[in-house]
Amino acid sequence: MIAAALLLAAGFDGAAALRHASALSALGPRPWGSPRTQAAAAYIASQLRTTGADVRIEAFESHGIRGANVIATLAGDSPEFVVVGAHHDTAPGATGAYDDAAGVGVVIEAARVLAAMPRPRTIVLASWDGEEAWSTGKTTTAGSRAYVKGLEAASRDLVAALAVEMCGWREGTPVVHPIAYADPLRPGRLAIAPARVMRAVLGGSRRAGIGLGVGDPFLSWLYQPAVRTFRVRLYGDDLSFLQSGLPATFTSDSTFTRFYPWYHKPTDTPDKLDAEALARMGTAVVGAALALAALPATRVAERDWFAAFGYVAGAPVLWVAGIATLIPGLLAGYRAGGPPFVARGVSALLAAGLMWRHLVPALWVLVLPALISGVIRRRWGIFAAMLPPLSLAALGATAWARGMVTGVWLGVLDAAMALAGLALLFVPVPAAGAAYPRKSHGSPRRPPGLPGKR
Repeated sequence: MIAAALLLAAGFDGAAALRHASALSALGPRPWGSPRTQAAAAYIASQLRTTGADVRIEAFESHGIRGANVIATLAGDSPEFVVVGAHHDTAPGATGAYDDAAGVGVVIEAARVLAAMPRPRTIVLASWDGEEAWSTGKTTTAGSRAYVKGLEAASRDLVAALAVEMCGWREGTPVVHPIAYADPLRPGRLAIAPARVMRAVLGGSRRAGIGLGVGDPFLSWLYQPAVRTFRVRLYGDDLSFLQSGLPATFTSDSTFTRFYPWYHKPTDTPDKLDAEALARMGTAVVGAALALAALPATRVAERDWFAAFGYVAGAPVLWVAGIATLIPGLLAGYRAGGPPFVARGVSALLAAGLMWRHLVPALWVLVLPALISGVIRRRWGIFAAMLPPLSLAALGATAWARGMVTGVWLGVLDAAMALAGLALLFVPVPAAGAAYPRKSHGSPRRPPGLPGKR
């Protein structure tokens, strides 16, 4: 079944997705609560009905503003379901071809592909209103929040949700954006895409022939600790699910190093979109949806993970790797004895404490520098060791200057542990074969001219 589905995914019609994006863009700006969002919902519902899905328009009201979600259901053999959605409203004054009429076009055409295959699980295709509700100053992701609230007991059957954001740009690169959000259910903790969701999305898209990256095509390894260190301003409709304790993530082809230049502008028009780029995203989304549909419906958070080379390592692997990474520096300090051993030991304890609190940032900020400085015991080794934390700080500063972050997740204690651990790495450890200088306790040197003992 998966092989047949992937063949169907390969035939995803990017030109059709572009036509849908153009039709929605022709309505002009569609801010939440405007008559144009109602017209957009009607168009989307009519297109989804042609796929054979069971379609309904769900009206909702939030903070005195009315909106409409479009929900299409492709029934499967099981009541457990996967949600694939986008949003049809726009920022005020924006035409919204890329953000997010193109995403809606991908969802409509994904429905057409998925409708033509057997489904062991139900698949829900959604177009939400009010994702740009930030413009009202009252809430965020209003439509998807209303949808999640309306699930009530049925939320137990939700396997995962995938939001399709800002896509179809010729110069973009399709990626998953597992951004960390504040967790209202567990104050002081973060809500982020679980490891199993990341494995499914990455693996499913790769099997479909369009392997999604994580966050950025060039800075993926730095992106992952960054979104857990800095409060990122950007978000998708995955926010509504994650903050309700439901697994989700979102995908886009805008990244940190290559961000769509007409974002939230009147010039965000269909001529900026590309059918082939939409086909790439659509193929990846279909592959990801199929992989998500094979997951168990569980609420295990699995917040700690790291993706590399298309694969995802979970918390147990990261803990083993982190402890193993501290060993070279500890051994070097032990052999030197004295201050180097004490400094390395205390730094390792601080690293373990920070790992307990923020595993992925700790690996980048403190554990990796400990490995580098423990292996390269030359004068320049400590400067090489500072590159990981300095690169993270530089990325955060650049994102702040571009308006992409609003603060940090790490608290004062976390920062103090990181800084103290890094400072202790500056205590020199002699290179192999050299000894740490120790104070001599032998006889004092005789002044010149005095006779020696006979």
